[in-house]
Amino acid sequence: MITATTCRQFILAGAVILSLGGGTAQAGGWPLAPGKGEIIVNISRMTAGARYDKEGNKVWKSRYTKHEISPYGEYGLTKNLTLIGEAAWSRETTDFFGLTFEDSGVARLKAGARYAFGSWNETLFSVQSLAVLFLDDQGNDPAATKRNDIDTDLALVLARNDELFGLPVFSVQELGWVARNSGRPDQIRADITLGTTLWPGALLLAKSFNSAATGPTSAGEQYRASKISFSVVLDLPAEFGPGWAFEAGTERMISGQSTVDERTWRAALWYRF
Repeated sequence: MITATTCRQFILAGAVILSLGGGTAQAGGWPLAPGKGEIIVNISRMTAGARYDKEGNKVWKSRYTKHEISPYGEYGLTKNLTLIGEAAWSRETTDFFGLTFEDSGVARLKAGARYAFGSWNETLFSVQSLAVLFLDDQGNDPAATKRNDIDTDLALVLARNDELFGLPVFSVQELGWVARNSGRPDQIRADITLGTTLWPGALLLAKSFNSAATGPTSAGEQYRASKISFSVVLDLPAEFGPGWAFEAGTERMISGQSTVDERTWRAALWYRF
């Protein structure tokens, strides 16, 4: 069951989505031209030494660390249809009262597509469908996702170019529903990405990720999470060849319920072709 607090948060996120505007598409808002593509190889380190309890208060827990490498790609198949794919390898480490538990391997595979179906009020509207196959247990998932579980993510995507405080910006917003099997509760999500060019070849990205379960887990817990992320993408020198860029940034949990308090550092290599 979705709580009143969760409803208020998603109403606010929805209001922001409808009021904001997003430059060029950066992995997620606009369709890529036929034959054009983008590959982003992410490397991240996430740590958590606390969790949010069912009341949303932070409490101490065993230290959890997750290292992940996740190549992500988009490819323009037609004028309006963009294919999407991702794979992820991770290593999870839990330090519990001096005892260390580790698990590593291919964590998940993701595949799907995004279709742009029209524009209104200078905003491009698309629908996006993704299927995610989990190949290992997910230690930081409050729904206790296990090997061979499947998520089906259906989202409405809005992309827009605009101006904010005199700066050219782009925004990409996603409102989604995630259907989950194996008795795990479905999720709703509202994600926002804002980007602006600091100078030629330098892009600043600010993101907000918000998700909540539509019902309790098998343990009877209702969970939600809100995160923010900031990063800078810099085009690499011409010696690397055209289309190469490097991204560095951080992601933080700012509020939650029945979930771990995550902190993530991230670097990525981009290649556009």
